[in-house]
Amino acid sequence: MGSKLDFGTAISSEMQAWMNDVLFIVPNWKWIGFTAAIFLGLVFHFVLQKLFYFTKESPHIKRRLPKFLQNYYSLNSHKPLSWLLTGIFWVICINALGFPTKIDKFFEVLAQLVISVSVIRMIYLGVEAFGMLLNEKVKKTENTLDDQLAPFITKSLKVLVLVLGVLIVIQNFGINVVSLLAGLGLGGLALALAAQDTAANVFGSITIIADRPFQVGDHIKVGANIEGIVEEVGFRSTRIRTPYRSVVTIPNSVIAKENIDNLTVRSGRRIRHTVGFTYDTPLAKIKSFMEQMTAFVKNHENTSKDGIVIKFTTMGDFSLGVMVSFFTKSNDYDLEMNLQEETLFKMMSLAEELDIEYAFPTQTQVIPRNQIDQLYPQQNKAPETTART
Repeated sequence: MGSKLDFGTAISSEMQAWMNDVLFIVPNWKWIGFTAAIFLGLVFHFVLQKLFYFTKESPHIKRRLPKFLQNYYSLNSHKPLSWLLTGIFWVICINALGFPTKIDKFFEVLAQLVISVSVIRMIYLGVEAFGMLLNEKVKKTENTLDDQLAPFITKSLKVLVLVLGVLIVIQNFGINVVSLLAGLGLGGLALALAAQDTAANVFGSITIIADRPFQVGDHIKVGANIEGIVEEVGFRSTRIRTPYRSVVTIPNSVIAKENIDNLTVRSGRRIRHTVGFTYDTPLAKIKSFMEQMTAFVKNHENTSKDGIVIKFTTMGDFSLGVMVSFFTKSNDYDLEMNLQEETLFKMMSLAEELDIEYAFPTQTQVIPRNQIDQLYPQQNKAPETTART
């Protein structure tokens, strides 16, 4: 297209002269055309958004779409698609207006940037829709390993899309990506050193998924201090809901090195108490207590019949110790609490029936007569006294 525009008799010669006049670099009519293209592009984008939104919300159309496309449209994918078509419209308009090379290149780069960002967003949302479909599939399987693999794969693909998308955009804008990465030099080395913890966490997450020491929903104990329910195994860290209802986030590299006690895989929960009787308790009463507790545990419907230990175990400083230890029939917290309560009530009732006293820390102090005479001179005839505290 030439640098002058002839509207014939449609407008006056003065208007034609002003249109073909150059106030800034190019004729005025090109700036008017450029402004009109921007405006029409925004109108085009608005109309496309409404059209795509109506299409994806139509129940009749939804039923005909595959599950993947249903997920994809539910993620507001109509927005980047509208911007993509708008960017293509702007590129066509810029090429048609015929700006000088430098200006044309500048505007075309801006339009291509809109297109590139839109394409990356569309692919990113496609990966997320794929992840939603994958999660629905794995929930139908009995294997719990894929429940952890599905989110990990989705997050990995998202990172890959973003990294590759940015590199491709840079390459398309005429920047040599290989030379750019090679030219980072010491900066790249510093970045690599800074990212070593991130890399360790990624490998830690891979180790957790491969070894399966626990799964989402398991009750675990990490090290000596952290205990709770696993809520999420992420790309970098694992989130655990503690008994205090707070959330602890632990780097996967730390979990991969720690001792992990998976409490969920227990066949039952242990109930263990050591009771102490006074030293003046007759041996027959202690044996009767042990026999009745053994019968109580063995006959209870919610106890495991394996691993029952009710023995006379210690002769301590102030008590005779009897250990009562057994396991519940299932790994259920409420069952454990109820059985704990029943066991304690049973031990207290047996002590009352057998007239047995539970021991508590005591000391016996013998005071010689001469010391009593010195402390209490008016009681010269006081016998030797034993004080018990």
